[in-house]
Amino acid sequence: MLEDVQRMAVPELTRVFGQTGLYLRPNASIAAELSGNMLGTVISLQRRGRLLDGLVRCLDYELPLCSSTLSLVYGLFALEDSAEPELLVQEIARVLQPEGTALMIGFNPWGFSRLRWRLRGARPGAHANIGRIAADAGLEVVRRQYLGPIWPSLSRGLPDPKRTRWYDGLRVAELVVLRRRDLALTPLRMSHPAVSLRPGMSAG
Repeated sequence: MLEDVQRMAVPELTRVFGQTGLYLRPNASIAAELSGNMLGTVISLQRRGRLLDGLVRCLDYELPLCSSTLSLVYGLFALEDSAEPELLVQEIARVLQPEGTALMIGFNPWGFSRLRWRLRGARPGAHANIGRIAADAGLEVVRRQYLGPIWPSLSRGLPDPKRTRWYDGLRVAELVVLRRRDLALTPLRMSHPAVSLRPGMSAG
């Protein structure tokens, strides 16, 4: 199921160019390499209890990265296993460059399979609220796409992304593309210096 989900996300991933990215994955059994990325370096962290672990070990809201340094954050079911999903998204917004992109993959809140994962302790509700969480962090939702099979055991390969089917809204996962939009400074029109007139003189 995860392979299908990530394959379907590759076209969106290849839209992002830059130097450095961050890959958040749910556990160490998933490969640390982010296939299909167009970046120079990708820092990969996996969930280990309440911490993110890998090259560094940290809490969700204490990423040891400088502000405005990443071109991409790719979160694979990163909100479902986070104890502080709102704080994690705020950290993602902080480390993204202006116009930087976050690709957040999570459980589709309308998919049937969410019932199966809820019984296993996952929190599908965290991703369901990503629009509000992202807005609170200063991120804009650019687009959404449903990924993967209808049910994890019914994977049948990669569908045609250009073809929309009535059941796409029931797929197991949802990709939400977020972008950090920083308001540009508005240039002010330069005013002409005042001219003092002597008695008997007029402007013109």
